[in-house]
Amino acid sequence: MTRLFLALLGVVATTSAAVAAEPALEFVKTHCIKCHGPDKQLGDVRLDNLSAVPAKSAKQWEAVRDQIRDGLMPPPKEVRPATTQTRAVIASLTAALGTKPGHLPIQGNLMPHELLFGVPANSLGASPPRIWRVSPTGYAASIRPLFKESLRYVNPFMLGGGTGFRDYAEMHSADEAVTEVLLRNSALIVDVQTMQGSNGAHREYLKLMDPKAHTKELIRAAIKQQFSLAVRRAATDEEVDRYFGLYETGLKAGDAVGAFKTVLQAVILRPDAIYRYELGSGPVAAGGRRMLSPIELEQAISLSIGNSRDLKLVPELTAAIAKGDAAVKDVVAQYVRKTIAEPKGERGRAMAFFAEYFEYSRATTIFKDKPEKSATSPAFAHDPHWLIHDTDLLIHRVLDEDRDVFRALLTTPLSFVNCNLVEDKKTRLKNIQAPGHRSNNKDTRSVEFVYGFDEWPANQPVELPKDTRIGVLMQPSWLAGWSTNFDNDPVRRGRWVREKLLGGTVPDLPIGVVAAVPEDPHRTFRDRLTVTRDAKCWKCHQRMDELGLPFEEFDHYGRFRKTETVRDVEATAKNVDPKSGKSRGTITKEVPLNTAGTILDSGDPKLDGPVTDARQMIRKIADSDLARQVFIRHVFRFYMGRNEYLIDAKTLQEADKAYVASNGSFQAVLVSILTSDSFLYRWAAAPAGGSK
Repeated sequence: MTRLFLALLGVVATTSAAVAAEPALEFVKTHCIKCHGPDKQLGDVRLDNLSAVPAKSAKQWEAVRDQIRDGLMPPPKEVRPATTQTRAVIASLTAALGTKPGHLPIQGNLMPHELLFGVPANSLGASPPRIWRVSPTGYAASIRPLFKESLRYVNPFMLGGGTGFRDYAEMHSADEAVTEVLLRNSALIVDVQTMQGSNGAHREYLKLMDPKAHTKELIRAAIKQQFSLAVRRAATDEEVDRYFGLYETGLKAGDAVGAFKTVLQAVILRPDAIYRYELGSGPVAAGGRRMLSPIELEQAISLSIGNSRDLKLVPELTAAIAKGDAAVKDVVAQYVRKTIAEPKGERGRAMAFFAEYFEYSRATTIFKDKPEKSATSPAFAHDPHWLIHDTDLLIHRVLDEDRDVFRALLTTPLSFVNCNLVEDKKTRLKNIQAPGHRSNNKDTRSVEFVYGFDEWPANQPVELPKDTRIGVLMQPSWLAGWSTNFDNDPVRRGRWVREKLLGGTVPDLPIGVVAAVPEDPHRTFRDRLTVTRDAKCWKCHQRMDELGLPFEEFDHYGRFRKTETVRDVEATAKNVDPKSGKSRGTITKEVPLNTAGTILDSGDPKLDGPVTDARQMIRKIADSDLARQVFIRHVFRFYMGRNEYLIDAKTLQEADKAYVASNGSFQAVLVSILTSDSFLYRWAAAPAGGSK
């Protein structure tokens, strides 16, 4: 079957769509015609008349592929085809149909992993031409040089909620509401720039608050200066002429100062001060592609690894483009390495990637009651902000070491615990550790208790209690974030593992289905979750629950546990006041936990199988090539601001090779992606269906 699968991938890459559909036709004949053929059409679906050329019946073939991919067909009562066979059919149909990946981040997983990593890729990579709205931090950094003092303004570029990466080029634009805020901000900024006595005032602009001081030379000089501040490049003569023309138009109304201030605002509101232009205005290259121009390249590189532009890079890139592709990649690689290696190097974007990848900051959005004293635990503090801060410090440390980063983040036995780094006034280094949260109540343990410590550990990072937790997925911040107000959430935890580590997909909850776990306090959560074993639920839940249930060895605050507290029905019934006959309250008991789970349909036969607990499962996944490659796909999405196309296979494979060759360096992955053809080039015209 493995040889058949690899052969099929070769067919997909080299032959016609009709040939690629033959394995899919055979699959349909074997598994589908019984219920969807000439004699019987369940759901009014007939498949025996499918064309061997997918493009001729694309909608039908897409529906077939999606049903197979999501595990909805064949139904559970029928003979299940081998996982290798179904994945091969999905890959063949995706390649034949040339399906463009959806614009939402998690829809990138709809592109079969086998098409991207199954066979060596030699295609010429490129990205679609695009205009990408700057991020909130990018906007803040872009307007900061315009004034020299604190300014209360509204950042209009907020990113939407939801899960996963939030800054995708296709997901955001400047609508009417955003434009109104931009106008107000530009007016505020210009007022500060031209206000006598303001620390943010520019001397050259103050002179022009007197209409008598207006000369053509001074106005043009001010336009050039504002251009340099707002757009971060020199204005062309044509641009200066155009803005001076705007000034002259306003001058006709008799308000010279108002005309001047309008021009300053207009420069701030230029589209290229608000958007990243990546249209491919550079030299024409092989395969109908165009390289980004020096200015486009500078903007793309500096805003990918930081939040502000570095115009010093433009002359160097201009010279490199004249020399050719290799010279450009060398300049970009040197810039990325230098920027990251500086003492105050850019960690912001890398930290933002891991924060959005793991999504542990969700912990602040989940309300939880104050943890009270119980039979098995003293009262302790739950402070999600410090839990998140600890995880930030842990990720920062792993990035600083930059070795085997993916496995380290999943399996490190070390952690920061309720840790606050205090700056040494002599060295200016943050290397003195102190408790971040101190409990004022002597009967309430502080934050370190949730990690398994009775006392705050002074030397950090500290090794966590043995056989309890490892890595980011067992940090209290992640566990609390992926829980509900009162219980764990093995379904969403399992979905995270399926999508972020195994690169799989799970269909969204169907409309009209109410997802609720019975509130039976006398049963364990695992037992209550068996409601999802119903046939109509299990075809999706089997992809999540068995990956999330191993995390039941932690409660919804993130504490490690070996038992679960449930109501003792018999003892509670007997706990009655003999005189009044009224209940004296609930009696609980401790029930041993079952932390077993199963890795199913991962795409890697070595991974599939039972696991005893979360630590065994995560260690197993962390050692797999599949999970590492899925991680590379997520790095690509974040830094490229889009999902993968088939044309990106070489870029992804080269990034994975760079990671392995560098002993797991995240920096090496960034250099590989930011010097790839997918990053440097744009299509002259988008390929049909996005499959190129």
